[in-house]
Amino acid sequence: MKNKKDLDLLQRLKEAFESVLPEGLPEKYPENALPIGTYVSPTRLKRLGVITDAFYGDLDADNKKIIIYTILIFPKLNPLTRMPKENDQYYVTNEYEYEIIAYLMMNPMDLSSLMGDLGGRMIL
Repeated sequence: MKNKKDLDLLQRLKEAFESVLPEGLPEKYPENALPIGTYVSPTRLKRLGVITDAFYGDLDADNKKIIIYTILIFPKLNPLTRMPKENDQYYVTNEYEYEIIAYLMMNPMDLSSLMGDLGGRMIL
């Protein structure tokens, strides 16, 4: 059971988030978006990553909503040791749908297992 101090802190955090988030229902996952867990490579970073979220962004020249993907980029590996290169870390980025290459021939990754490996959790 949580004590009064914890409940007060949680209430204050909730109020802080509600003050900066837009009102209304949360935005649904875009209908035509790639599935969460799909392996992708952003063209500007040339590194492998995985989709963790998607949402609608700007409008394109045809007045259609552009999908923006949130991608967890994996560290580059040393080809000899297959270990991450020194000082290379995981990286999270948002990329337009036009700026990624999706690897659809591989099954999407189970993100719950990834978060366990990283020692954390992800809230989607």
